[in-house]
Amino acid sequence: MSEPREDQEGPTGTDASPLETEGPWRNVPRPTTEELVTPSTQVVDPPAIPRGVKVIGVVIVVVLLVLSVWLGLSLGRSGPPAPPPSPTVEEPLWELEPPTTVGDFVRGDVTSTPQGNTSDRDIVRADYTDGTDSLILLLSRPEDDFATYFEGAGVSEVEPVEDADNTRCGISTISTDSDIPFCARIVDETAIAVAGLSEQSPAELTSLVDSFYEQLQ
Repeated sequence: MSEPREDQEGPTGTDASPLETEGPWRNVPRPTTEELVTPSTQVVDPPAIPRGVKVIGVVIVVVLLVLSVWLGLSLGRSGPPAPPPSPTVEEPLWELEPPTTVGDFVRGDVTSTPQGNTSDRDIVRADYTDGTDSLILLLSRPEDDFATYFEGAGVSEVEPVEDADNTRCGISTISTDSDIPFCARIVDETAIAVAGLSEQSPAELTSLVDSFYEQLQ
C-alpha cells in the first residue's frame, strides 16, 4: 500500500511578483516613452550690439588714449613747480622827527600839524640856530610834485639847483613880510625844505637840505 504524498510547500496565491523574488537577479522595469525623450539643447545666440554703441565705445577709447599721451608729455616736459613769489613788503617811511642838531645848528621850537580835517598832509616845522644864523626846517608828507608843493607854500621864482639831486630853490614869505630864500627837495614822498632867515645863499641852503635828509633817515 502506497504512502500518502505530502503536499509540496510553495507560494500560494496570486500576489507574488517577480520583483519581490529574492536572489541575485532582479528585473528592472523598462523606461517609459516620455523618459526616453531628452530635452532640447539648442544654443541661443546673444543679441547683437547696436552699431551706434560700438562707434561710441571706439571714440571713448581713442579719446582716453590721446589724453593719456598728452598728459604724459606734459608731465615729462614740466620741471618742478616754481615757488610762489614772496609778498612785497613795503618798508615804512622814516618818521617826521626833526633832528636835535645838524652841524652847528641846534633845534628850537617844533610845531606839528597832523593830517586830518584841516590838512590833507602831515606838516612839521622846526626852528634852528647856531647862535648867529637862523633857519626854519619844514617837512611835509605826502608830496610828489614840486609845482603843487611850491604853490601851496607860497614860493615863487623857482629854479632847479645846479649839481643838486632833485632840489629846487625860490623865494617865500612863510614867516616874515620880507622875501627869504627857500630850498626844497622831494624824496620818499616827503618835501624837505629849508628857509634861510640870515640871508643864506641857495648853495648853503641846498647843502643843509642834504644834511637834514641824512639825519632824518
